Amino acid sequence: MERPYRIGAGVRSDDLKTFSALAAMYREGRIDHVQVQMIPGDGAVFRRDIERIADAGVPIVIHAPHHGHGVNPCAPAAYDDRPPAEIERWTEEALGLTAEAADVTGARHIVLHAGRHLPGRREEAEETFAAFLDCHFDPRFILENLPAVYAGYPLLGNTGEELRALAGGRVRGFCLDFAHLFCTANFLGAPYADLLAPFDNLPLRLFHLSNSRKGSVTDEHLPINHPEGGLDFATVIPFISAHPAVETSLEYKENDPRLYAEQVPVFDALFQKYRP
Repeated sequence: MERPYRIGAGVRSDDLKTFSALAAMYREGRIDHVQVQMIPGDGAVFRRDIERIADAGVPIVIHAPHHGHGVNPCAPAAYDDRPPAEIERWTEEALGLTAEAADVTGARHIVLHAGRHLPGRREEAEETFAAFLDCHFDPRFILENLPAVYAGYPLLGNTGEELRALAGGRVRGFCLDFAHLFCTANFLGAPYADLLAPFDNLPLRLFHLSNSRKGSVTDEHLPINHPEGGLDFATVIPFISAHPAVETSLEYKENDPRLYAEQVPVFDALFQKYRP
């Protein structure tokens, strides 16, 4: 289907039932890609699932494991009571499986979170993230902006300027999460449009889109038409429209194909309403 934007949906790597439904949406021309969030586990089971995903012939974006899956690049031991050696082994294994998944599916991009850190330890977290890239760099990495805080802990890489600095000239692409930036703007008390503008100067490879409640600093991955949502679509949609080659992944915590089937036409209506 010809449309003035590229749209996709997200799913966990261990949820083949939902993936199959999204693959059908792709074949019907309703979406353009599927983002697969890596859930590392038993190597044999993981590889079996990834092979099935690859066999579907759908354009895939890989999302690397993040702190919720025990992989926290900027501060591996923060908020984690596992022994450091175990954390290091798990990180190595999880990122190895992620790279393998990108190889098998032919994914061009691996979305990466810098992670969460302890309060007052931002500078240390920046140094640790640089060391992480020294050890684990993959040219397919694209670095995603994170909300300033979540559940009381600070996260690294909230603004366009911070992402550029963290990339250090090595990570060559970026993922702009509009809802994460909305939460950051609320936390900083800054105009959303002012925080969005610097992203126009970055090599953007992917957009993430969901909603959050008005004035909230908490990322919730709400449906884009949620009645309490506060995201400024009059600012977001023209930005998406100005970058037609950058695909938008709708990203919800409920990986329910019925939700995506409902949200894709909602996005289209918003796009038609707010595009320049």
